[in-house]
Amino acid sequence: MEPQFHKAVKFSAKLRLAISGPSGSGKTYTLLQLATELGGPIAVVDTEHGSASKYADLFEFDVLELDSYQPQSLIAMIDTASRREYQVLCIDSLSHFWMGKDGELDQVDRIARRMQTNGSFAAWKLVTPVHNELVDRIISAPIHVLVSLRAKTEWLLERDEKTGKTAPRKVGLAPVMREGIEYEFDVCGDMDQENALIITKSRCPQLTGGVFPKPGKEVADILKEWLDGPPAPPVKPTASPTPAPNFSNGGPNGAVGLPGSGNLNGAVPPDLEMIWRRMCTPRDAMVEFAKLKEAITQAGGAEGESAYQEILKRHGVEQPSEFKRSQQARVCAKEIFQAIERFQELSHSATSAPATDAAPASEKGVRGTTC
Repeated sequence: MEPQFHKAVKFSAKLRLAISGPSGSGKTYTLLQLATELGGPIAVVDTEHGSASKYADLFEFDVLELDSYQPQSLIAMIDTASRREYQVLCIDSLSHFWMGKDGELDQVDRIARRMQTNGSFAAWKLVTPVHNELVDRIISAPIHVLVSLRAKTEWLLERDEKTGKTAPRKVGLAPVMREGIEYEFDVCGDMDQENALIITKSRCPQLTGGVFPKPGKEVADILKEWLDGPPAPPVKPTASPTPAPNFSNGGPNGAVGLPGSGNLNGAVPPDLEMIWRRMCTPRDAMVEFAKLKEAITQAGGAEGESAYQEILKRHGVEQPSEFKRSQQARVCAKEIFQAIERFQELSHSATSAPATDAAPASEKGVRGTTC
């Protein structure tokens, strides 16, 4: 059937907002202020050891304080907040579900140790689908979702033009979260040490490029007007949350119960998409090709390393540094990624298949090129 286009309509929507900043920049207070102006009731997921509750005399909200940060559990919390008819969910901070105890990085390390491999490529194949499900739940939640992100910080010495003296100032750098997370939100901003919100990305034109000292009602009113519209058509209910793995014993047979990552026959796999996103400059591309070479060598040994070189030659280069166009480098990276997948599938089949009278695996190998 031929695809049918229809007239675009701006429906009423729920806000997806992320703010990042160094310690002391006012992230928690700003989330609660904006949430209150948007209209409650408000639920808060607090990963900062009760910091949100220190504002309980100023704002009215319900809180859930955590000391373990499995992304699977946050998926369940988003579903619960939606079912219980909260209007706003604040996640303070989302960074913990990336780098905290039982977060994504922690899960990758544990899975890699169980696999007895020095690399994390195969482990990310298991954790990435959970990350994607979490992002999907944030995007599709029928309530406003506001998150804070910790920022890598740095001290800069700045000269005061009036006095001529220099003084240190703490600044926030990149948010602590999986790269590309800003793509998922309507509005992103950085908080500075003067508690000003600097908009870095916005789908709301009135906020684009804005700087808002101690943001509150002014920003919320702009957002409410922008979010307003006719009711959106009903959508299918979200699927049941992914069960959280039990890290106390690793689950049955010591395996962490995470979903697989699917195959390469449909859309671009999220892992490959992230590789492409990181290939922003020739230097970045070199880093990604080095990781791919390590992964294919781990998956296929000498044959994997040989396949890596053959794929490069098919694209007209001896080394990744010789690529002239980014598109050419990305296509090559995709072929190497697919070859890694196939080597891993062969390795899995060889270790799981029962013994037979067939020729030994060393005689079968991977014939010819891998792509």
